[in-house]
Amino acid sequence: MDKQDLELLRESFNDISKQVRKSSRSVKNRLHSILLDSQWVAQVQSAYNRPLIPNERCGLWYVPPELIKETAYFKSTDGHTSQWSFSTRRLNFHLFDIMVENQGIIIVDSTRRGKTMPDALSKTIPIWCAVLNFIMFGEQEENGNNWCFLPLQIISKNEANSIIKLIPKFAQTLIDLKIINKEQLLTKFKGKYLRPLWMYPGMSPPIEPPIFEDFIPIINCVASFRADDGSKTMNGFTYVQGAADDHELWAENLNPQLFWENVDVLRNMELSDEQLLNIIDSLKIKKIGTSSLENVVELTDELSIGKVVDNIKLADVGKFDSIVVFSPNFTIEENESMKFHHYPFACDKKGSNELRKSIPSIIPSLSGRILVLCESGSDLSVGIALVLLSTRYNLDWEKVDTQPLTTKDTIKKHLAKVLNHKKVNPSRATLQAINSYLM
Repeated sequence: MDKQDLELLRESFNDISKQVRKSSRSVKNRLHSILLDSQWVAQVQSAYNRPLIPNERCGLWYVPPELIKETAYFKSTDGHTSQWSFSTRRLNFHLFDIMVENQGIIIVDSTRRGKTMPDALSKTIPIWCAVLNFIMFGEQEENGNNWCFLPLQIISKNEANSIIKLIPKFAQTLIDLKIINKEQLLTKFKGKYLRPLWMYPGMSPPIEPPIFEDFIPIINCVASFRADDGSKTMNGFTYVQGAADDHELWAENLNPQLFWENVDVLRNMELSDEQLLNIIDSLKIKKIGTSSLENVVELTDELSIGKVVDNIKLADVGKFDSIVVFSPNFTIEENESMKFHHYPFACDKKGSNELRKSIPSIIPSLSGRILVLCESGSDLSVGIALVLLSTRYNLDWEKVDTQPLTTKDTIKKHLAKVLNHKKVNPSRATLQAINSYLM
């Protein structure tokens, strides 16, 4: 092959690559890919007859809101090869009751091009199950797997063995937090162990919903079909594997709730990308203003946290004496009887860095019944709550007159207790900011 032929081949390859990238960014292709994947998820749910639990954030797109019983937060990074970990920031204990009541759950997630299964489903969740199992039954282990069940059709035996060896250490980490113990887990799960199972496109779901006598099944459902180059031509659109991932890059004004509320309009195959984006923009405008707060949770009698989604109405916050709002987009009406503190910080790394600088001035100004809000409801607001809990409360969340000794362990214990009240996920940068202030 001469130089000219090589150049032509290179240009052809570049043209194909550009076309693939363009098709993967297409709103139409993304939405129809999500709809196709959601049909598979519905098939799995029908086969197992267990509640659907989307793994945030991606999994939320594949399940209509009315079918969502709860959500989970298992990160793939906790299962990355040679970086396996058990996260005390993402305990997911809020799933326990629904797991027991329904004799299992179906956790939904997807992954991008070239992979059959995300690490969250293949490793993070199996590690989570194994840690809880080991606390309950570790000393009864006979087959040497430390109660760790892994999809050996996806991961290598060597990797599986490396993970299995870490389970006792991970279990001890959870035991040391002193927020759950063997007896509590055995009582909660009625003496059954947790067993991850897996379903992904191409597998055959059971004909009848199975009954599992000895264990509680955690069914890991991969929503997306595998496409080795990330996309595949379908009837009327190009299928994009893991289409819901990073939705801000292809439709920043759309979210899962808005998508499913308007799915009959958005699924129209005749609409172009431009028409879809115009519709999405108009839907977003209509949605704004319906409510100002979401998911406000009372941690103690004098401390609540929540999510701000619009300019705050006084009627929504009248019972509070001090309000902190972290948002570059929303604020509140002024009121003389209320101490209001607004900081234009987003829930991102920059916002966490700004929080670090501002904590020394924020904390002394808060008194009475306190409400802390941010745009995610689970990051900056949680950071301030952890500072208040660490400085004004003991580990039983009883108010104290003298500031208790604060260590990384006590902060972890407060966070674990917050997780029992609310699904939160403070970023590493936010946790570093509060550690810097407290220690």
